[in-house]
Amino acid sequence: MIIFIISMVSIEHHLKKTLQIQFEQKLGVVASFALSSVNSMKTPVVAIPLNLSIDLLANEVSHSGDARITYINKNGKVLGDSILTFDQVAASDNHGNRQEVITALESGKGIATRYSTTLKKEMIYVAIYDQKLGYIARASMPLNTFDNVILNLRLNFIFIIVLTLTVTVIFGYLALKLIRTSVLKERNLQEGMVITRTREITLLQTMTTLLHGTENMLDAAHILSNIMPKLLPSLSGVIFFINDEERIQELTHWGEDCFYKPKCISTTCWFNNINKRSFNHFEHIQSNTDNCCQMDHLLYINLYAGTELLGGLQFINKKEVISEELRNTAQNLSEQVSTALANIRLKKQLRNQASRDPLTNLYNRRFMLESFEQALNRAERHESNLAVLMIDLDLFKQFNDRFGHEAGDMILQEVAKQFKENLRLEDIACRYGGEEFCIVCPDTGLREAFTLAEKLRSCISKQILIFKSTKLEPVTMSIGIAIFPIHAATSTELMAQADKALYVAKRKGRNCSVVAQLKTSQQQSK
Repeated sequence: MIIFIISMVSIEHHLKKTLQIQFEQKLGVVASFALSSVNSMKTPVVAIPLNLSIDLLANEVSHSGDARITYINKNGKVLGDSILTFDQVAASDNHGNRQEVITALESGKGIATRYSTTLKKEMIYVAIYDQKLGYIARASMPLNTFDNVILNLRLNFIFIIVLTLTVTVIFGYLALKLIRTSVLKERNLQEGMVITRTREITLLQTMTTLLHGTENMLDAAHILSNIMPKLLPSLSGVIFFINDEERIQELTHWGEDCFYKPKCISTTCWFNNINKRSFNHFEHIQSNTDNCCQMDHLLYINLYAGTELLGGLQFINKKEVISEELRNTAQNLSEQVSTALANIRLKKQLRNQASRDPLTNLYNRRFMLESFEQALNRAERHESNLAVLMIDLDLFKQFNDRFGHEAGDMILQEVAKQFKENLRLEDIACRYGGEEFCIVCPDTGLREAFTLAEKLRSCISKQILIFKSTKLEPVTMSIGIAIFPIHAATSTELMAQADKALYVAKRKGRNCSVVAQLKTSQQQSK
């Protein structure tokens, strides 16, 4: 605003000077014209000191323009004036002392600005002197003549300022509104990104916490199938892991675009940068190139624990290209999943080390006793039977002495293998110590227990065993059987009854199954 005011004042000052110069030039032209008009008069005015015709001429010349015309002789006497009557001209003062008259007599042209007592106005005077005629023609105008021009200019300038300010305010308002809209949009975008990122971090932390608390792959699959679609809602996917049999197995999958089918997935993409040994884990999987999408829509990530391959992650979006941001997120997720799978595998290994016999991979004695109590309590609650089989390999010490401990270890492993193949999942088989084994069979009566014992004994005795190209003698075993609640009501008593039956089998010549004897009180009650 201040700049506009200063500009207006400067322009107005400059315009005033310019208009004043133009008016002076115009008055000079009018005065010269007035002198030439005197020169062209038919009646010589030189012989008439104060001729009426000069006053009339002043009026006529004045009518041709806006200036006041005054004729003065070189002595300063006024001969005619365009706004004064003849009498007023005759009574007017001598103008010889007027500045413009003095300058005109000296140089031919005089210019002066002063207050006119006759007209009561500030006037600008331009006088032209013609030595041949001996007359001075003076043209004058009020100084405020160009004030209207200045006023109009000022009004126009104010209008321009107001218009400029209005346009500036409007544009400023629109710009401010646009900026506020953009800022609000950006803020909402940033808030949305923060909310999304916070949600992702929360879900990731929740997933990590839950996975670290899981004990098995089934629980991990349930957690991942619930959280993965929330972390990556635009992607479908499958998670694979290498099971105990060194085969690839699906852990979980999610999303509508998931095209995984058993034995039907692209191996070329899965195993980039995997060595030949790792690749052998997945030889049974066949490539299905018909269902493979372009790599822009597909993402494969291998899961490692150090240098050990744990499995793989497959992500797919058939509709859109997977962005770099999603790829980075998926890569971060894969690290968490790798850690979780590694922890689950480590926990399983630790549990196995704590609960299983390292040679046979059967449960150890401590784990069997704990599980035995739980199974016994369950049988008591449900009023069902429970069988205990105490097993001892016949003449195993002599076998060791003859063929060596390595052959003996192989025998123990083969026996354990037969147990695993012929027992139910709920049956608990353990290495009780040395060449002794114990099997706890929930929901098993006397007839089923005896049948199982004979089946195991037959399978073991029919085994053809070869150690270092040497055919070994057949292995036999003796089995003692006790049933809850027929023979005893506690785990200690059941074990003792089964152990007594085992010794009876030994005394009978080995390689047989013997059921524990009922107590006398029980026999009497029967």
